[in-house]
Parts: sequence; C-alpha cells; structure tokens
Amino acid sequence: MADTLGALRSLMSSHSPPLHALIVPSEDYHQSEYVSARDKRRAFVSGFTGTSGLALITMNDALLWTDGRYFLQAAQQLSDQWKLMRMGEDPAIDIWMADNLPTDAAIGVDTWCVSVDTAQKWERAFAKKQQKLVQTTRNLVGEVWKNRPPAQANPVIVHPLQFAGQSVADKLRILRAKLVQEKARAMIITALDEVSWLYNVRGSDVSYCPVVHAFAIVTLDSAFFYVDRRKMSTEANSYMEENGIIVRDYGDVSSDVVLLASNQLTPSPTKEFLRNPEIDGGNAANKGNGASHAVEFVNDLIWVDPGACCFALYSKVSADKVLLQQSPLALAKALKNPVEMEGLKKAHIQDGAAVVQYLVWLDKQMQEIYGASGYFKEAECTKQKKQLGTKRLTEVSVSDKLEEFRASKEHFRGLSFPTTSSVGSNAAIIHYKPETETCAELDPDCIYLFDSGAQYLDGTTDITRTVHFGKPTPHEKSCYNAVLKGHISLGNAMFPNGTNGHALDILARIPLWKDGLDYRHGTGHGIGSYLNVHEGPHQISFRPSAKNVPLQVSMAVTDGPNIRMLFSRTWLL
Repeated sequence: MADTLGALRSLMSSHSPPLHALIVPSEDYHQSEYVSARDKRRAFVSGFTGTSGLALITMNDALLWTDGRYFLQAAQQLSDQWKLMRMGEDPAIDIWMADNLPTDAAIGVDTWCVSVDTAQKWERAFAKKQQKLVQTTRNLVGEVWKNRPPAQANPVIVHPLQFAGQSVADKLRILRAKLVQEKARAMIITALDEVSWLYNVRGSDVSYCPVVHAFAIVTLDSAFFYVDRRKMSTEANSYMEENGIIVRDYGDVSSDVVLLASNQLTPSPTKEFLRNPEIDGGNAANKGNGASHAVEFVNDLIWVDPGACCFALYSKVSADKVLLQQSPLALAKALKNPVEMEGLKKAHIQDGAAVVQYLVWLDKQMQEIYGASGYFKEAECTKQKKQLGTKRLTEVSVSDKLEEFRASKEHFRGLSFPTTSSVGSNAAIIHYKPETETCAELDPDCIYLFDSGAQYLDGTTDITRTVHFGKPTPHEKSCYNAVLKGHISLGNAMFPNGTNGHALDILARIPLWKDGLDYRHGTGHGIGSYLNVHEGPHQISFRPSAKNVPLQVSMAVTDGPNIRMLFSRTWLL
C-alpha cells in the first residue's frame, strides 16, 4: 500500500499542473454503486472494500471517507497509512480540502468517475480559497495498478417481453413525450440499470447486477446504444435494428455528445412524430411544415441527470443548453408494470422457499454437529461439541449452501449482492463479507445473521434473517423484539397519497429509540426487476433525499430496521 501511495504521489507531482491532492471515488463511469473488478480503484489504493467510500491522497496524508454502514469494516481494513473519516461525524471531504489544502491548490480527479452534482459541489467549496478542481489527463490509479483485471466481453442478452412487460417502442415513446414536455431535444442516459431497462437488455458486466456497460442517447427521433461491439451477438444486433436503435462503440459516446451539443448527431424530428397526439396533445398549431421549426426552436435542451451523469460528459455541453433534472427513467423503472409485479411476487415465493429449506437444513446441522437444542427450543444446549477432525460449519460454507438452494429454483441467475453470513460480533458489521481463510465458525451460543438475495429472470430479492440455535441472552431478546416491533410498525403503516419515505422512517425507529438504540443507515430502498438490488428514486430514510419522491402504488421497497440484528422483507405498495 505504501508503494502505491508513493507511486501516485510521484504522478501527482509530475502532472500538469502539479496536484496538491488526488480524489479517488468508488464509482465507475456510470456512477454505479456496485462496480466491476477493474473499476474498483478506490478499493485498490486503500484496501477498503466496502461499496461506499471516497479516498483522498495528498503529499502527506491519505484519508478515507465512508458512511456509518462501514465504520467497523473500514477500521479493520485500513492500514496505518490511512485515516478513517466518518461521514456525519468528521468534516465532509470538500470542507476538509478547503480548510487543509493551500490557497490555489490543484485537486485532481478523473471526472468520468464523479457526478455533475458532486463536482459542482466541490467547485463551490474550492472557490472560497481559489482552489480548483482539475480533470486529470488520465486516470492516475490506472497508471500504477499493474495487475488491473482486464475488460470483459460478456454478451448483451435480450430480456424477453414476457419478463419485461413493456416494449422498447412504448418506453421510447413515453420518454420522448417527456422530452417534449420539458422542452428538451435529447437525453444522455448513463446509469447502467436505466440503459438496460430502457432497451430491455441485460448482461453480466458487474457482479450481482445484470447490467451492461453501456451509454445511451435518445433524441426525438433517434436512439443510440454505446457498447463494446464484441458483446453484440447476431441476435442482439438484429434486436437493436428491429427497434430502431443505432449501435455505436462504447468510446464514441464522448465525441457523439460533442456532436449532439452542436445539433449534428441526429436529424430534425419527423412530421409523423410531431403529429402524434400523445406528444403534442393534438395541437393544430404544431402541425404542418412549420411544426418542425417550432419544435427545434423550443426544444433545445439536452437532459442530463446531475446525480447519475459523469462530469466529463456534462462538460462537453453548453451549461445554458442543459436540463439538469433527475432522469424520468428512474421513476418509470420504479413503478413496476403488472408483469413485473407478478414476476417480483413469483421470485420472492421461490426465494422464500429456498430460505426455508436452508433454515431447516441449518437447524438440523447445528443439532447434529454442535449439539444445539434446535431453532424452536429454548432449553439449554446439550453442549456436545464436535470432535476434532469432524465436520464443521463456517460462515462461508453455510453461505455456499444457501446459494445452492437458490440455484435449484426456476429462473435463478445468481446472487443480487454478496451474502452477509455472520456469526456473533461479525453480525454487527453491515455488509460484512466472510472470507474462507478468516471467517468464523458457527456457534450455537451466538446469534447468526444472513443478509442475502438473488437474481431471477422475473425479479430481484433481498432477504435478511437473524436466528439463534441456543438460548439467547435477555439483552439479545430485547434487541430482537425492538427490531421486530419497528419492522411490524412500518410494514403495517397506512398512509395517504403523497407521503414520502422520510415521513415513514421514524415508525421503524421509535421502538428502538425507547431502548436507546438506533442504526446508522436508511430503513428501506427500492428493488429492481431483475436489475439492481438497490433502486431509487424512492426510499425510506432519515436522509433529506427521501423527501423527494412520494411512495406510490406498484413500487417495491424493503423494510429493514435493525440494531444490526437485521430482520427484513420486501413488500409491495
């Protein structure tokens, strides 16, 4: 790790201009939560493997910011070369840089890996001391990462209409109507799950997320798909052609955004499109030869989602010609159509069956190997510990067994996130991922928690259970009951239209607060339809962003209060 920091500092010194600091985000070019192995730059430089975090390297310091889910994990994984900065407790990174770096400091970042919102926030903070955000000429971490995993050429898979429930043509028609409504002539789509959802394709470019590394640009009369062409089979190419989608090389998105900005990428809207009453409301003034010119004049904006689009692409468009607004695809994707709703229910039935099979198997194993009294008994364990050399159960071996049960189910396509299989104190580490060499052995006298989920062609799941195979302590029972009360309180809540997740979050916490307990993260998140396990824009959380989107019928959202003895399920609105 010291060699990596030294190599980066050398590159920072030789950069033009020389850099006083280098920011290494967790995100890839698409601002993804989960990224491919070759995009885990922050994990490479810091040694911290959590999904959320931000590294800052100066000539004298190395700091890692992360949120409350990962405080314990980061403290364990960071070497003494690094200082852990706890979000919500320590100064935010932009404040720290403004206060600790010299006036006129040059702060480097690969702007492909940072969102418009974040970059603009940093620029405002830096301006107070004439500091400046510098787009690095190349990704400096890539320069020192000698064994970086190679790019994969995993195939683009067409997602059948029997699971998608809505055609690409219908999705494009609705999106274009939204463009006209917002006086935009095009949209740059960068979020991987939005691209996959819009074009009804799936892939395996990111572990646990069935998405394709791709960009999309949609104009009033054209649609583009930017992808590594090696991933396109004959079937996939024919599918794109049938749907009027132009396939371009992944790297062409940069130059095409420049063309889009100068209105040279696509022709003007066709009269047939403009006469569509679903788009122009049947307004006679928009018909005829003059309609095209009127729409060209009015619809002159390029829609960019400031939370999802990288600053590098945004910088290629004139600021006065950009509509910075959340992508309309985020809400459209969250509002499941009837086919997706039915698929989500079927996926959870399948997944629930696998979890029940696992619990029955595990209960029997705990009795036979460890002399546990059994899951439904509170009597003292018989304490018949296994003999040396006999079979043993570990966090990893039982996790593998759970995956085996899931894999036997129809339409199974893999896990939806790394399984948290955790014994005793490990259960307090949110998103804990056991490793074969260091994982704990199961113990009937300790709590066991597994937080897991799967990807099925018809839906995505996220299920957590906490069990004890011996006799829990009074404190463990009290904590578990508080969590259960919070879970039931939120799950049974009835609320009027327009209520958001910020207003409901307190329902899950009140039973815990009565005992002086709380948890450092949100309570519920949206879930995809054979897509990302964490899906917005809605959420149930104390964070202000949870106020932005009301909960609506046909959304799916998890219910997960915890102490970190989490007990959750997914429910449908």
